[in-house]
Amino acid sequence: MMSAQLQASASPSGAGSASASQQPSSTATTATSPAENLAAKSKSPYILSQKDSSIHWQLFDTDAVQRAKAEDKLIFLHVGYSASHFCSLTVQESFTNSAVINSLNSHFVPIIVDREERPDLDTIYTSYIHSLNSAAGYPINVFLTPDLQPVFGGTYFPGPGTHSADTAVDDTPDTPDFLAVLLRMRSAWDDKGDRARLYSDGNSSLEALRKFMSEGTLGPNDPQGPAQSGTVELGELDLDHVEEAYGHMSQTFDYTYGGFLHMPNAAPPTFLSGRVDVAQLEETFEYIKKTPRFTTPSKLSFLLKANLFPQAVKDVVGSDLCLQATNFGVQTLLSIIRGGIRDHVGGGIHHYSKTRDWSLPSFEKILADNALLLGVFLDAWTGFKTGDSSGMPKTPVMDDFGSMILELADYLVTAPILQEHGGLAASEAADSRNKRGDQAMRNGAYYLWTRKEFDTVLGDERQSTVAAAHWNVKEHGNVDSSDDPHDEYLNQNVLRVVKSMADLAAQFSITQEEAARLVDSARTKLRAHREKERIRPSLDAKVVAAYNGMAIASLSRASKACQTLGLGSPEKGARYLKVAQDAAAFVKKELWDSKTNTLYRMYYGGGRAETKAFAEDYAFLIQGVLELSQATADESLIEWAQQLQEAQLKLFYDYPLQGSSERRAGCGGFYSTAEDAPHILLRVKDAMDTTQPSTNAVSTSNLLRLAAARAGAATQQYRGLAKETINAFEPEMLQYPYLFPGLLSLVIHLRLGTSDRS
Repeated sequence: MMSAQLQASASPSGAGSASASQQPSSTATTATSPAENLAAKSKSPYILSQKDSSIHWQLFDTDAVQRAKAEDKLIFLHVGYSASHFCSLTVQESFTNSAVINSLNSHFVPIIVDREERPDLDTIYTSYIHSLNSAAGYPINVFLTPDLQPVFGGTYFPGPGTHSADTAVDDTPDTPDFLAVLLRMRSAWDDKGDRARLYSDGNSSLEALRKFMSEGTLGPNDPQGPAQSGTVELGELDLDHVEEAYGHMSQTFDYTYGGFLHMPNAAPPTFLSGRVDVAQLEETFEYIKKTPRFTTPSKLSFLLKANLFPQAVKDVVGSDLCLQATNFGVQTLLSIIRGGIRDHVGGGIHHYSKTRDWSLPSFEKILADNALLLGVFLDAWTGFKTGDSSGMPKTPVMDDFGSMILELADYLVTAPILQEHGGLAASEAADSRNKRGDQAMRNGAYYLWTRKEFDTVLGDERQSTVAAAHWNVKEHGNVDSSDDPHDEYLNQNVLRVVKSMADLAAQFSITQEEAARLVDSARTKLRAHREKERIRPSLDAKVVAAYNGMAIASLSRASKACQTLGLGSPEKGARYLKVAQDAAAFVKKELWDSKTNTLYRMYYGGGRAETKAFAEDYAFLIQGVLELSQATADESLIEWAQQLQEAQLKLFYDYPLQGSSERRAGCGGFYSTAEDAPHILLRVKDAMDTTQPSTNAVSTSNLLRLAAARAGAATQQYRGLAKETINAFEPEMLQYPYLFPGLLSLVIHLRLGTSDRS
């Protein structure tokens, strides 16, 4: 996908101007050694997969940046990850092409980054693409000046001479292939006038990006630092803003399929009210249809809590709206349970749905997604089990949610995600070979079924007929042709539930118990066949501190639900708890340096990478350790959580007491990166909840929980810092409260003095 603005700026006829004196000096002043492929020096499986490539891949470090300056070249920055289909496709189509290899090696400094190792770079350059195109995906391919300013970018570009059947979001005929992009960028950089325009555009892009990512830097700056004495109070945020958030969510909720409608930037403000002309209506709905649907755990959790909040919240928001909001969460979770985004044979949830109706997934499985969704289903199940769920249907919804909790937890505590050393692997890939002996890799091959293979594996006509009706398995495949313009899924079926046991019983004149028995038996046969005959997708086995923290938290909660609330069995609960304990012990042993109180980001191949942890790693690990301490009553875990918290505050907190600087706003809250992080265009604060809860929401919750767990000065200090963090984002939250469900939940807690674990 490419921005028209960038296409223009990168071409000889591009608009914009800048004098030569405004350009940074690009004269080569130091000699550089001959370039070589440095991918083998990485600890990232994604980068290591390129160690035998003919491309002279560099790592994102000082040497690579100095090389670009010394050799007077643009940087080509490729940000990807192992599980992504389009990253795999880019490698196959472009990074093995001799013309691409020669161009990258001769005219650019190619740098490869694993987004799961460097979320800071991923956030910045993904935001750059998103600010231009209203959407972004993977891989991220960005061209940078030697000063790291982005001047051109996109996601997946088709390989040279191809117009792939897998073309990403932008499937227009004039989409240039990757080699054409390289030639265009080389031409622009070599021409003095065009280079001036590139620098001008780079400056403009950086300023736009700075504004786009300015959240948390506009709040109050109090040089006295009242949080240190615990005297800080919340600002204007109150329960009225909770009402506004739920009201907006009710407007954007997809009443047909669950989830939320994502509006294009160009959509008129009157769209949701229906006052829009037909052409705009069609254009907007076409955009909505093509926009991937993610699970948004924080938003779902916020919805599920609505009917469980204290009466004071219902008095402001309205009991009807609270009940409606909870129903939104329930409907969306049921859509996930029934949809193609769920692996109905082997368990686990795929990364996102390509379709509005959840029928066609992006097939990679990510540890973070599954750990977070486990927490959301626990929110839903425990809400029905222990809370005020008046007006809500308890069964079979509770049974559905309980089954999903066990399925997700079992997926996390089983190989290949659970590794022998106790850590949990980052992801499973989307692409795989269809069967043993095949050479070609295919998107979703491990999960797709033809009707013929489906019938053959089950080997019983009656069972096959019932199971096919349940999962919508059709003779010529069940992927709609409009979602498969290049016949990628021709005759293939993605399993998804379209008929309940009651429906099957009525259709085939059998009991619901018999229908369930036939379907369960079919699942067992399909799973056995898949494991025996097919090649499981490759595993990205690196252990990421943040993702393991998420899993530790959710598994600890699942263990308590099994042991005290009657879910599953006590034996399952003990298993979940053991895995959570082992994962925490592994992270503490391998990624936590107790001598320097330093956490590291990831472990792979028998050792940890040198990348130090980011604020999100500390946040999610602290959350996990706190949940584990509640499940075990182990006081030493509280002590470790506090050590982690103090380290996070020292490295990332924006202390007003220390004043503002070029890399510090001085108004509270957590930056994603440390102040001395090299080669980072912007220090940003993450507070908007997206596909995962925001670092600042989780960190604020951690501070409040530690304040409740510790006595003395720490209690007041942590509560003060929590309030100060919320106040840092007050300007944005007052304007767009629905973007901050995690922090809004904590506003309720602080206003009413209730407990909150989110």
